[in-house]
Amino acid sequence: MISSIETEMSGRELAVRLGNGVEVLGSREYYFDAETIGPKGTFCISHAHSDHMPKRIVGQSVTCSDITLRCLNNRSKKKQVVRSPPDGVRMLDAGHMAGSRMFQVEVDGREVLYTGDLCTRDRCGNKGARPVRTDVLIIESTYGKPKYVFPPSDIIAGLIRDEVEDNFSQGRSVSLYSYPLGKSQDMLRVLQEFCPYTDEAVFNATSLVRSDDDPLECQLWKEDEPGDPFLVICSPWLKRTAQEEVLRRKCVKRLAVSGWALDSGYRARMGVHEAFPFSDHADFNDLIAFVKACEPEVVLTHHGFAESLAVEIKARLGIDARPLIRGQRSLLEF
Repeated sequence: MISSIETEMSGRELAVRLGNGVEVLGSREYYFDAETIGPKGTFCISHAHSDHMPKRIVGQSVTCSDITLRCLNNRSKKKQVVRSPPDGVRMLDAGHMAGSRMFQVEVDGREVLYTGDLCTRDRCGNKGARPVRTDVLIIESTYGKPKYVFPPSDIIAGLIRDEVEDNFSQGRSVSLYSYPLGKSQDMLRVLQEFCPYTDEAVFNATSLVRSDDDPLECQLWKEDEPGDPFLVICSPWLKRTAQEEVLRRKCVKRLAVSGWALDSGYRARMGVHEAFPFSDHADFNDLIAFVKACEPEVVLTHHGFAESLAVEIKARLGIDARPLIRGQRSLLEF
């Protein structure tokens, strides 16, 4: 099945499809967040989260940030790749996590912007993504429903800090569940005064993105080491290990940070005492504002509530928008 979008302009067709990642095909071929790094074409990796990284590497080069390349090669011990010069690719800060990038390319005279995961809010030392004028916008839709609107990040960060301080004043230790790569580093910056420990997953992830400008100081948590009270920032997967039982026996206050904390059942699902809606993604209002500021002729939504966001963009902004669906191809006729 082929879905087409036509504009008033005429000329060559530009094909966009969800196949090996997001494929943008014209006189040049670009593959964004592809599952396989092939020998031909330009392969762009937006950031180092596992759902955006390749599962198979055949080719030898990718276009990405130095941090993303470091994370990729750390995961892929057998097949190492090099960072190719960004020939014809403009890399822009996506604001999502360390090293995250948006990509703008020109294909047959038309500008295409691929966002990957993005966050437009400045937070915890991260500069938010800034909109750029483009003809075609391919945008994530993780929080693409109107109900997902986050409180200001600095206010939530302050509440998290206050919660840890209150528990420390009562002699109670705190565990904070957070995704190892991205939000955990945000929490290390917010909670540095409490000399945080981390579990192994967060510690290893942090070591890959640490720099002289962003030292991200922390200590690896070993069950018998910390004195009370202590703070440990840990991945959600710690819940499947013996270390989780140690925390429960110590009556540690369990916290979690995620944009999904806006959902009523999130706290119970995570098994925590408190959950804070702190996210490294754009919320619904951020997405709409970003689309409007980019002034695209066509918007393609993907990776999340794609259909909902496309409907809302059409209704609110009057811009052609539709979800990218695997097995369908959008022919953008300019």
